[in-house]
Amino acid sequence: MLHPACQIGAFERITSPLTPDENNTLEILYQDDHYVAINKPPSLLVHRTDIDARETRFAIQLLRDQLERRVYPVHRLDKPTSGVLLFALDDESLA
Repeated sequence: MLHPACQIGAFERITSPLTPDENNTLEILYQDDHYVAINKPPSLLVHRTDIDARETRFAIQLLRDQLERRVYPVHRLDKPTSGVLLFALDDESLA
């Protein structure tokens, strides 16, 4: 059950001021030996795509640089969507 302060109404819009900081650091919500979860801000693509060829920043690359290791997206969120984004830390965990 959510604390009353954490509940929102059905038509309330949530906006997130969270963006990667000036060092392009993403907020890590959870990490273990197999997975890492980040708070994906709105307007950040998960990975490079032809849909928005002009974009130069991607969650997958920012996180790889931040952790200094490969990461594998478990799922995607649309560019304007913010929320929890899960990455596997090895290809076995991705399966």
